[in-house]
Amino acid sequence: MNYPASYTSTVSVPLPDDDAIRSVVGDTYDPGTALNVIKMFAGTGDLYPALIGMVNAIFGTKDIDAKHREMIILRAAKVLDTPYEWQANATMAGNAGLSDADISAAASDGLVTGIDHEYVLICRATDELSQAHTLTDETLTALLDTFGVVTTRRYVAMIAWFNLLSLFLNGTRVPLETTDKIGSRTSPI
Repeated sequence: MNYPASYTSTVSVPLPDDDAIRSVVGDTYDPGTALNVIKMFAGTGDLYPALIGMVNAIFGTKDIDAKHREMIILRAAKVLDTPYEWQANATMAGNAGLSDADISAAASDGLVTGIDHEYVLICRATDELSQAHTLTDETLTALLDTFGVVTTRRYVAMIAWFNLLSLFLNGTRVPLETTDKIGSRTSPI
């Protein structure tokens, strides 16, 4: 069991400076608390509202179990080898209520087993979408039977989003966070 710990490359896209970030984010921008992913999003200019809108939707949907969301994030980070996403969300996952065993299971090589059946199902769906680019009929049926139609749609959208996010993070090589910056957060916003 290995989790993504660091980038192996040496070239990265620099974070924008604070003035550039503030010009996109606005007066609510606090350089001391804003996570690096949000700073890098701000560097996309006109794309920022759409990106932050998706983040707000994913982390603000009230009837989504935060532990399910965190399992999706961690598994996508593992499968797509995304150090930033793993590092930031391993702490957030614990803050959201996942146990050390749950977090370790998400870092498993191969199939995730030995934890809550819903987490195993969510990890299987994340594996399939991230690697095979679709869900098997068996997995989709299990998602529908377990979570219902609306939540299944939401979880599939979340898996797709965290694939996109992982690719963005790896492509730009967003700098890892310091643990104190994550603190008790369960969300990047």
